[in-house]
Amino acid sequence: MKTKIIAGIDEAGRGPLVGDMFIALVAIEEKFLPILNSLGVNDSKKLAKQKREKLFPIILSLSSLVITSRIQPSQIDEYNINSLEMSTILNIVKKACRIIDIEEIYIDAFTNPKRIEEKISSLNIRAKVIVEFKADSKYAVVEAASIVAKVLRDEHIKQLSKVYGDVGSGYPSDRKTIDWLKKYYVTHGEIPPIVRRSWSTIDKVLHKKN
Repeated sequence: MKTKIIAGIDEAGRGPLVGDMFIALVAIEEKFLPILNSLGVNDSKKLAKQKREKLFPIILSLSSLVITSRIQPSQIDEYNINSLEMSTILNIVKKACRIIDIEEIYIDAFTNPKRIEEKISSLNIRAKVIVEFKADSKYAVVEAASIVAKVLRDEHIKQLSKVYGDVGSGYPSDRKTIDWLKKYYVTHGEIPPIVRRSWSTIDKVLHKKN
């Protein structure tokens, strides 16, 4: 009997001020989904860091295919982030469907779901595509992709902190991130390349009186 393979796609790092955005596709045999559920796979934002890191290698071992892509701050500054995410998803879907036979693809929507579905339908792939807001809280395969993207993003931030100093989480709501940016700017007289210069937070932070 033919094994049904389904895929999930999600991102991590869409909203931060610092670092790359990661997008992951996880394709897995349907029979393994109950295992993911039993292990507590969930939207990565709802899981502790230790739990995500524990699930990460298990997800990789159960998956038929994992494809990841990253979008750098310089790209985000130059192009519309929705367009970047759309083109990246189209590329990884096309690549995945060339490698294995995927029957269903579930995607966490970042813009109008119908628009994403229409774009993917133009690829003429066989897979059925389901795009929904909060798909990363509904479908285990999307939750798995969410965890993969988040763990990679966390490791990326960890490595950046080794080079540029402790950047915190990289989110504008993080006091540590804001304090780091102010200090870096005062010390070096420039915004580091790991920061998304087009984010409105930059002006607020660098022109704000202490």
